[in-house]
Amino acid sequence: MPPAPFTLLLVEDDLADAALFQDLLLDVAPDIHVHHVGNGQEALDFLTTTGPAGAPRPGLIVLDLNMPVMNGHDFLALVKGMPGLRSIPVLVLSTSEHPQDIYQSYDQQASGYAVKPGNFQEYTQMLETVLGYWRGTLRLPSIEEVAHRVNRTT
Repeated sequence: MPPAPFTLLLVEDDLADAALFQDLLLDVAPDIHVHHVGNGQEALDFLTTTGPAGAPRPGLIVLDLNMPVMNGHDFLALVKGMPGLRSIPVLVLSTSEHPQDIYQSYDQQASGYAVKPGNFQEYTQMLETVLGYWRGTLRLPSIEEVAHRVNRTT
């Protein structure tokens, strides 16, 4: 059975890192549709009113921390406070191994934290693990379930 359609929002300001992520992801999971934005504000715009018309709700957000305009921590704080968006899993993918960044990310309800791997093989293995987890092991609420719950609480 082929995997269900899956959309991922990549929030990454470094164009080389974004291209590497997308190239390696294409090798691992060519069926995943990636939308790329360059900072937290662009991601917030994408997820709310000014995003591309008809853009599907992402099944996962992959978020860098250190970005201009709005960094990853500020983005997490905003999105996890918004009833219509807080159920989207967010994986922080950062060069930072600093315990404070890791702790703060989980405190802000990140679903996971990974350090950007140092080589192609490690990066590919990390992507396979992450995708297996989000696409296979976890059971996430459907968009319809989330909408129904949001409508009940508003």
